[in-house]
Order: sequence, then C-alpha cells, then structure tokens
Amino acid sequence: MRSRLRVLLSAMMFLEYAVWGAWMPIIGATMINRGMEPQYIGVLFGALWLGCIVTPFLGGQLVDRFMPSQVFLGISHLLAAAAAWWVAGQTTVWGLIGGMFVWALLFAPSLGITNSIAFYHIDRLSSDEAEREREFSWIRTAGTIGWIVASFLLFYFMTLTHADPKAKVGPIPEMQLTAILGVVMGLYSFLLPNTPPVKEQRVDPLAFRKAISLFRTVPGFGVFMLISFIAATEFQFFYVLSGQYLESLNIPHQYVPIVKSISQVAEIVALGVLLPLWLPKKGMRWCLLLGSFAWPLRYIIFAIGKPIELVVASLGLHGFGYAFVLVVQQLYVDRVAPKDIRGSAQSLLTLVTLGIGNLLGSLFCGQVQQWFTANGHTNWVPVFILPTVTTLACAFAYMVTFREPKGDTAVVSETELGTVRA
Repeated sequence: MRSRLRVLLSAMMFLEYAVWGAWMPIIGATMINRGMEPQYIGVLFGALWLGCIVTPFLGGQLVDRFMPSQVFLGISHLLAAAAAWWVAGQTTVWGLIGGMFVWALLFAPSLGITNSIAFYHIDRLSSDEAEREREFSWIRTAGTIGWIVASFLLFYFMTLTHADPKAKVGPIPEMQLTAILGVVMGLYSFLLPNTPPVKEQRVDPLAFRKAISLFRTVPGFGVFMLISFIAATEFQFFYVLSGQYLESLNIPHQYVPIVKSISQVAEIVALGVLLPLWLPKKGMRWCLLLGSFAWPLRYIIFAIGKPIELVVASLGLHGFGYAFVLVVQQLYVDRVAPKDIRGSAQSLLTLVTLGIGNLLGSLFCGQVQQWFTANGHTNWVPVFILPTVTTLACAFAYMVTFREPKGDTAVVSETELGTVRA
C-alpha cells in the first residue's frame, strides 16, 4: 500500500510540474519571435503571478470545506487545459495576456492542493515527522523531474506536429502541449485516492495578523523581508528573459527548454545532496550567502555572453541559488515564527516574494528589455548588468544583516532537512 501510494502521488507531482514546465521556459522567446514587445512579455508573466496571488485562497477554501481535493484538482486542470488550448491560437497581445491570466486563475490553486493531498496521505501512513518529510521530499522531487521531461516532450511534440522551429507562425506549440498534459493531469486526478474536505477546523482567525507582528517582535525581520522582496524581483530576469537571450546566442528555439533544464538538474543536486550536507555544518547564514552570491555571478556571465559553453554551464547556478536562498528563507521564517502561526508566516513570505515580488519583477524586467531593444535587437549587456548589481547588493545586505536564530534554533535537525529536500 505504501509503495502504491508513493507511485500515485509521485505521478501526480510529475504531471503537475510537467504542465507548468511545458511552456514557462520558452514562451518569452516565442513571443519575441512573433513580434511581441518585451514590455508585454513582462505583463504576460505578470498575469501568471497575479493569478497565483488571487486564487490559491479560494481554492483552499473549496477543498477545505466543500469538495474532495482530487475532484477539485481534476476540474481545475481540465478547465485550465481548455484555457491553454485557447491561448495557443491567440494572435493579439491582450488575447494572449488575458488567456494566460485565466489559465493562471485555474492552475494556481493546484500547486498548493497537490502538496496538501500528498501530506494528507503521507500523514495517514507515517507517524514519525522525519519519515513524513523524507517521503514528501521524494514525491516532490518527481515534480522537478516532470519539468525536465516536459522540455524534451516539447521538442518531440514540435517535431511530430511540424511546428515552425523558429516559432514565428502557427499555433503556439508549448501552449498546445500544456493543454494536452493538462487533460492528462485532469483525468488522472480522478484516479487519486480520496482526500475529503475537513469540515471542522480550529483555525486562529488572527494568525495572519500575528504573522505581520513579526516585523515588530523579531529583530531584523523587516530588513530580511525587504532584502528577500528585492531579490525576488530580480529573479524574474532569469525566468522571463533567459529564453530569448539564449536564442540570441544562436541556440535553436526548439532546444532552448532542453538547455534550460540544466537549472532543474542542478536544483535536484543542490536540494538532495549539497544543502542537506552543508546546512547542519555551516548554518543558515553561510548557505544563504553562498546562494545569494550565485545569482549575480550568473547574471554577470550572462552580461559577458561568451564563451557560450560558460553561459550554458552558468544555468546551473540558478538551481543552486534557488535551493540555497529560497529554501533557507523558508527555514528562517519557520524558526523565528511561533509554532501556532508558522503557516501564516510562510504565507506572508510567499506573498511578499513569490507573489508581489515576482509580479513586480516580471513587469520590471520586461520594461528593462524594452529600454535596451532597438530594431528587434536587444543589447543584453546593460539588461543583465542591472540585476547583477541589484542581486550583489542583496547578497552583501544579507552578509551584513543576517544572523542565525539564537539558541537551539541555530541547529538544523534531521526533520528540518526533510523539509529542505521538499
């Protein structure tokens, strides 16, 4: 039963992130090839993050109160698949942006709900906290593998459908593949074990307000959140712009997602091996600094732009920085927040960084590329110098201001390492 459940939940995570990974690494390059101005590509990604801010709360309420989680997951993915197929045929800027916003509204809740489904069933079989976290870490890793596999699937999908290899004409193949994978995920969701709603919950209605009080009660918390917010805005220079940047280095369009999957391979190594090995020995501060300095190093290599082998290799710094910054941020917040508001404290961090930070960062980096683009050609040096300087400033700010939580909180337990791998 345990092995069967692990396979079912791992397949769920694999498909969940394959749906997302089918389009995100390449859509920016596709839109540039189709004549969309860079500032609107930033808006396109911003529509995604706006949807991620708005609907997870609504989706969470539905599965907590009214319907089984797997039913909601199936319905939302099937509707999102229809939206993705509609987006694939759009030829106007606002049709694409509007369609992507609808897709995000339908897809965004599933990110949290897949986690809750996994934890619900793991909890039923695992009483030990360390075992529970280890189980989830393996299941969640299947999602990263799904993202990587989607890059290869897109290549073969474009070959089979005879899609334009430069993505200038015809339906948008990555959105077609997103729709197909969404249908598979939607139908598969109904095969998942039942995850019923919890009709009675004892939830502190003031928990989120208490989480906000951390700005006042925890020394340095406000500075930490401000640095993390600024760093999140610069994160989008990779997500939004790297596809068209790599294509400008003469990497063929259909190979761009495969090349970018180096980032996810590095992420798996960093999360599964390096961070669990170094965190207990070096502590949060040194791991955070290692990750935060990886980002400006990647961006300065992007600004230099050669040799191309170095540029491609630097993609691995993305996965390294992701593991050593974003996960350590989550661990830090978990340490300084009282146990009864840790969930709300994590939601606050997510809202500030992955929500508002990603939204504003997407709009900003699209506008920056617009400023340095003329006659269809972008001068990438100043585009990437800006996030180099900003992320370097964030790294030094972490160095000066960040301190390990006091007392026993400076020691990382094996249980928390399971959380890190997740």
